[in-house]
Amino acid sequence: MARNRVIYQSQALFIAPSSTGCQVSGKTQTAAPFGPVAAIDLSAGTSLLKKLDRVQNCNFNFTINRQDINEFGKLARIDSIVMESPTVGLDFSYYVTDGLNERLMGFNMYSPNDTNNTIETAQSISGLLADIQGNNYYILTVQDGEDVVGTTSSTTPANTNTIVGIGNGFISEYSFDASVGAIPTASVTVEAFNIKADALTGLTNGVITGYSPAIDITASPATKFTTVQTSYGLSGAFSTGVSNVTALRPGDIILTLSNPDGMIEVSGSNSAHIQSFQFTIPLSRTILQRLGNTFGFARVINVPINMDITISAIVSELKSMNLFDELLTGTKTNFTIQLNDYAGNAKVKYGISGALLSSETYSENLGDNQSVDLTFGLQLGGANDTQNGVFMSGSYPADNIVTGFYKLGTGKLV
Repeated sequence: MARNRVIYQSQALFIAPSSTGCQVSGKTQTAAPFGPVAAIDLSAGTSLLKKLDRVQNCNFNFTINRQDINEFGKLARIDSIVMESPTVGLDFSYYVTDGLNERLMGFNMYSPNDTNNTIETAQSISGLLADIQGNNYYILTVQDGEDVVGTTSSTTPANTNTIVGIGNGFISEYSFDASVGAIPTASVTVEAFNIKADALTGLTNGVITGYSPAIDITASPATKFTTVQTSYGLSGAFSTGVSNVTALRPGDIILTLSNPDGMIEVSGSNSAHIQSFQFTIPLSRTILQRLGNTFGFARVINVPINMDITISAIVSELKSMNLFDELLTGTKTNFTIQLNDYAGNAKVKYGISGALLSSETYSENLGDNQSVDLTFGLQLGGANDTQNGVFMSGSYPADNIVTGFYKLGTGKLV
């Protein structure tokens, strides 16, 4: 039966560890080609796809760029040809919990549970800087009226599931926003090379006869897996994730920073009352072209990478300051924002080093408190620069699939 509509209960967003199309681990073997996976049961071909949790919205699009061919003697074009890669976009936002989503997307989100892949002192974007293939993303839509969470092979009817696959997706922007009265949220924008939609043409006893994103690379030739379990990593059913918190509260956030240049006090007993904190990491990329390639052969990050940090606060006390004196000093400001759970346990931590004050704007209206908006600028350094950049750490539990297959940067090529 045809759907009447699609709503959030029937969709989920998945990510694959690479863009190779090999989205399963293969079968049990003594020398696994993807890393240390001895603790994973590979006998049935374990899926490597992971569901991104706490997603609040998800949008995707594509644009075909064409060049019209005209000539003298005819008003209308005689052809319209494709000269460059189509533009494929994906953007989504989610509640920040334990850092697992960031880790799956390729950020160096350090965790003591994942020391083989993440480094505490390395830039959060160190892996993204070296990534040349991106990730595949999948949007699964199940039967109208059914939840994705709890879906199993026995509850998935035929001719109702669709999958949108987005290939070679590179993160072009990551932003984090925490404010009074709102759950801390991250927003991500992805640029990709390709998009594909498939409908499952049949499902009998849990066997798919249509599309499956999982490939058995041990077969010759390589073939697609056709069971729900091996295609989407089902272990009984999809779940709401492995995090032990549903969401983090703004009241459990601890923001510390050294006193920046400017007139406002932001630390100590007389500090301003911070209402919101936001930063954006721009990672826009340029498509490299060459003769002989219809489409681009690589997407490289545009450098230098300049990011902004914004703080809004209610004004309390001002400090002595002479603007011309500040022009000579240019004191760098370091930020630490730690998100705790209700018991005070650290779940996610962002560290920002080397920021410089760009502007300070005061505003006041009748009946309102005076407020101030501070904007800081930061130019991100290289992977081994510990003085200028963004550093992330989390508390996510890393299973053997995460540690063995979700490699960072050039580790995907191993």
